[in-house]
Amino acid sequence: MAIDTELAKRLRSYRNFKHLTQKDVAAHLNVPHSAISDIENGKRDITVSELKVFSNLYGRSVEEIMSGKKYDYYNIANIARLLTELPDDDLKEIMFIIEYKRKRNEERHLK
Repeated sequence: MAIDTELAKRLRSYRNFKHLTQKDVAAHLNVPHSAISDIENGKRDITVSELKVFSNLYGRSVEEIMSGKKYDYYNIANIARLLTELPDDDLKEIMFIIEYKRKRNEERHLK
Protein backbone atom coordinates (compact mmCIF):
# COMPACT_ATOMS: atom_id res chain seq x y z
CA MET A 1 0.00 0.00 0.00
CA ALA A 2 1.47 3.38 -1.02
CA ILE A 3 1.63 6.26 1.39
CA ASP A 4 -0.31 9.49 1.01
CA THR A 5 1.27 11.59 -1.76
CA GLU A 6 0.97 14.71 0.41
CA LEU A 7 2.92 12.97 3.17
CA ALA A 8 5.58 12.01 0.63
CA LYS A 9 5.83 15.65 -0.51
CA ARG A 10 6.11 16.86 3.08
CA LEU A 11 8.92 14.41 3.83
CA ARG A 12 10.80 15.57 0.73
CA SER A 13 10.32 19.25 1.62
CA TYR A 14 11.45 18.69 5.24
CA ARG A 15 14.57 16.89 3.99
CA ASN A 16 15.35 19.70 1.56
CA PHE A 17 14.77 22.31 4.27
CA LYS A 18 17.41 20.59 6.41
CA HIS A 19 19.80 20.39 3.40
CA LEU A 20 20.01 16.62 3.69
CA THR A 21 20.39 14.18 0.83
CA GLN A 22 18.37 11.01 0.52
CA LYS A 23 21.59 9.15 1.31
CA ASP A 24 21.98 11.14 4.55
CA VAL A 25 18.45 10.22 5.62
CA ALA A 26 18.94 6.59 4.58
CA ALA A 27 22.02 6.40 6.82
CA HIS A 28 20.00 7.69 9.82
CA LEU A 29 17.27 5.16 9.16
CA ASN A 30 19.71 2.38 8.35
CA VAL A 31 17.89 1.62 5.08
CA PRO A 32 19.03 1.65 1.45
CA HIS A 33 18.97 4.96 -0.39
CA SER A 34 16.28 3.53 -2.66
CA ALA A 35 13.93 3.21 0.34
CA ILE A 36 14.00 6.99 0.90
CA SER A 37 13.38 7.56 -2.79
CA ASP A 38 10.42 5.16 -2.67
CA ILE A 39 9.01 6.87 0.44
CA GLU A 40 9.34 10.35 -1.09
CA ASN A 41 7.70 9.11 -4.30
CA GLY A 42 4.76 7.55 -2.44
CA LYS A 43 5.76 3.99 -3.32
CA ARG A 44 6.57 2.80 0.21
CA ASP A 45 4.96 3.13 3.62
CA ILE A 46 6.92 4.28 6.63
CA THR A 47 7.05 2.38 9.89
CA VAL A 48 6.37 3.86 13.30
CA SER A 49 10.05 3.62 14.20
CA GLU A 50 10.99 5.36 10.94
CA LEU A 51 8.43 8.07 11.69
CA LYS A 52 10.15 8.73 15.03
CA VAL A 53 13.51 9.05 13.27
CA PHE A 54 12.03 11.42 10.68
CA SER A 55 10.54 13.50 13.51
CA ASN A 56 13.87 13.82 15.31
CA LEU A 57 15.90 14.30 12.16
CA TYR A 58 13.66 16.97 10.68
CA GLY A 59 12.78 18.66 13.97
CA ARG A 60 9.06 18.23 13.29
CA SER A 61 6.40 16.68 15.46
CA VAL A 62 4.94 13.35 14.41
CA GLU A 63 1.58 15.12 14.16
CA GLU A 64 2.99 17.71 11.75
CA ILE A 65 4.63 15.05 9.60
CA MET A 66 1.47 12.96 9.41
CA SER A 67 -1.16 15.69 9.08
CA GLY A 68 0.74 18.58 7.57
CA LYS A 69 -0.47 20.80 10.41
CA LYS A 70 2.02 23.58 10.92
CA TYR A 71 3.66 24.41 14.21
CA ASP A 72 1.52 25.88 16.93
CA TYR A 73 3.75 28.88 17.62
CA TYR A 74 2.27 29.31 21.10
CA ASN A 75 3.35 25.83 22.15
CA ILE A 76 6.60 26.12 24.13
CA ALA A 77 7.91 22.74 22.91
CA ASN A 78 7.49 23.82 19.29
CA ILE A 79 9.16 27.17 19.93
CA ALA A 80 12.09 25.38 21.56
CA ARG A 81 12.37 22.99 18.61
CA LEU A 82 12.42 25.92 16.17
CA LEU A 83 15.06 27.72 18.20
CA THR A 84 17.40 24.73 18.12
CA GLU A 85 17.63 25.14 14.34
CA LEU A 86 19.05 28.67 14.58
CA PRO A 87 22.71 29.68 14.74
CA ASP A 88 24.03 31.23 17.99
CA ASP A 89 24.02 34.80 16.63
CA ASP A 90 20.33 34.52 15.77
CA LEU A 91 19.56 33.06 19.20
CA LYS A 92 21.32 36.01 20.86
CA GLU A 93 19.28 38.42 18.77
CA ILE A 94 16.04 36.66 19.69
CA MET A 95 16.96 36.73 23.39
CA PHE A 96 17.63 40.46 23.08
CA ILE A 97 14.17 40.96 21.53
CA ILE A 98 12.53 38.87 24.26
CA GLU A 99 14.23 40.91 27.00
CA TYR A 100 13.25 44.15 25.28
CA LYS A 101 9.61 43.04 25.04
CA ARG A 102 9.55 41.90 28.67
CA LYS A 103 10.87 45.27 29.87
CA ARG A 104 8.33 47.13 27.74
CA ASN A 105 5.51 45.04 29.17
CA GLU A 106 6.75 45.68 32.72
CA GLU A 107 6.87 49.40 32.03
CA ARG A 108 3.31 49.35 30.68
CA HIS A 109 2.03 47.59 33.78
CA LEU A 110 3.73 50.12 36.08
CA LYS A 111 1.95 53.05 34.43
